[in-house]
Order: sequence, then C-alpha cells, then structure tokens
Amino acid sequence: MSLTELRTSKLWTWRTLLRDHTRFLSILPNYLAAYIVPTYSLTPTTIESVMVTMNTVNTCPYCTGLHGQLARMAGVERPNPSDPEVVYATSFAQESGRGSDVSASYDTLIANIGMKRAQSVRALCWALLWGKTTGNTINNCRDKLVKFQWTQLRTVDLFVMAYYGPLFLVIGVLNKLLTVMPSIPKAVSAAVGAVLWLPQALNIIPLGVASIVLNFGVV
Repeated sequence: MSLTELRTSKLWTWRTLLRDHTRFLSILPNYLAAYIVPTYSLTPTTIESVMVTMNTVNTCPYCTGLHGQLARMAGVERPNPSDPEVVYATSFAQESGRGSDVSASYDTLIANIGMKRAQSVRALCWALLWGKTTGNTINNCRDKLVKFQWTQLRTVDLFVMAYYGPLFLVIGVLNKLLTVMPSIPKAVSAAVGAVLWLPQALNIIPLGVASIVLNFGVV
C-alpha cells in the first residue's frame, strides 16, 4: 500500500476511522500528560502552537475556533516555524503522521527536547488529527443533509455525525464563549486542557476499543 493510501484524508473513511482510533486510544495518556504531568508537560504556548500548526492542513472550523481562542489566551499570535515542536507538527500535518519524513522529524524532535516531551508533542498531533478529521466529516454530513444531497451521504458520515455530533456541538458553543475570555495564567491553561481532555477521552475510548476488535489492533 502506498503512502498516499495510508494517509488520513480530510474526511473519515471506514478504513481510516477504525485504523486511527486504535492509535487515538493509545495516545490518550500522553495527550493528558502534555498538560499536567511533570517532565512530560509542555507550556501552553507550545501546546497551542502545535495545535494551530496541525490545523493548517485540512483545516477544521471547530479546531480553528477552539485552538485559535486558546492560542490567543496563551499569548500565541503566530507559531514560530523554527521551534522544534512546530517543525515536527508541520511534518506530521503534511503527512498525516505516517512515513519516513515524519519518523525522521520525530527523531530530531527527541534530540531537541527529549523523549518524554516529544511523546507529548506527538500525542497532541494525533489528537488534533482526530479532531479536525471528525469535525470535517460532521460538517460534510451536515451540509449534505441541509442541501438534500442525501444520495451522496456515506454510512461513515452518518455514523460520525451520530456518534460525535453532540460532542462537537458542545465544542461549537464553547468556541463562542471563549471569544470573550481574557488571557489566562499557565496553570489555568493546563487545567482547561485537562478538563477538555476528559469528554474527548470518554468518546474515543469506546470506539477505540471497538476498533481494536474490528481492525485487529492495526494502527
């Protein structure tokens, strides 16, 4: 199978949905650690720089709203393209986390910031890939329903809309609320990240476990 076929595209297919959810399940501990675990945790500036960078490819409006506001609140105007975390996130976004270029970039990241924090950065990238692909699939389904293009709907579109739609509706409301929030201290930013991790994890875990069974653990 070619690298192009391995890449996760803008919208979920059944193959990529099941395959990637085994990976998303596995990175949940490091995703949380990026916010609150000493030696693994990253600064809010770094976290949001990674998230904003990841969203530059196959941009998702939910992720733009959420991480655009969280980046503003963390004092990030524009990610520094020379930061090692941003360099890795750029490579990850372009290749959907797979391939030799991403592996080489990850080795460089480890050399620059150490294994533990590199694992946190990689987990953040996988988390944003989950978020933007899910958000784009939900919007694609919504648009086809509204435009009565029902014959163009795929079963995976309807499944993702039904399963993740309520969570992303809450994210959409949260995005509006965050627009009036001021800048916040680092500790508060970390707490916000940990709180936001919980509903994501509660949704990912059941589908991740099902994916392991249905996809034989292939990631």
